[in-house]
Amino acid sequence: MKNLRAIVITLLAISMLTGVLGSNCLAGTSYLPFISSSPPPPPVTPDQFIGSWELIFIDDPSVGNFYLYIKSDNTFDWFIHPDDPSPHFSGTWSITGDTLIGPFTLPEVGNGELACTIDASGSMKILFYEYWNTKPPGNYTGTKL
Repeated sequence: MKNLRAIVITLLAISMLTGVLGSNCLAGTSYLPFISSSPPPPPVTPDQFIGSWELIFIDDPSVGNFYLYIKSDNTFDWFIHPDDPSPHFSGTWSITGDTLIGPFTLPEVGNGELACTIDASGSMKILFYEYWNTKPPGNYTGTKL
């Protein structure tokens, strides 16, 4: 019985500190800064992704830069050189939470997907999944042009 009482008191304390009991509880959400000293990041909007991005392949920077054009019509184009007349591949995108998800098909090779996030400095981090092989996703970082 003593252990059960300690568990209930612990759960009640955690609930109060995290605001699980609602904003009318003793702690509420105004006490969250005591739990975490960093404020939550602002919500990500599609406008933050839309535009031209210069990309660097983090896993091997000697490969050179790539260029990603994310358009407001929920499509994107990936170029090897910024002056190429046609993209290396294209795809569509949607936002899930704070991540832009972009499936694509590389003609005659296979399907893949981009998972893009934007950090506090405004840089885009990209995981490049190639479903036609078993290697881990490629890591890219992007700077908006």
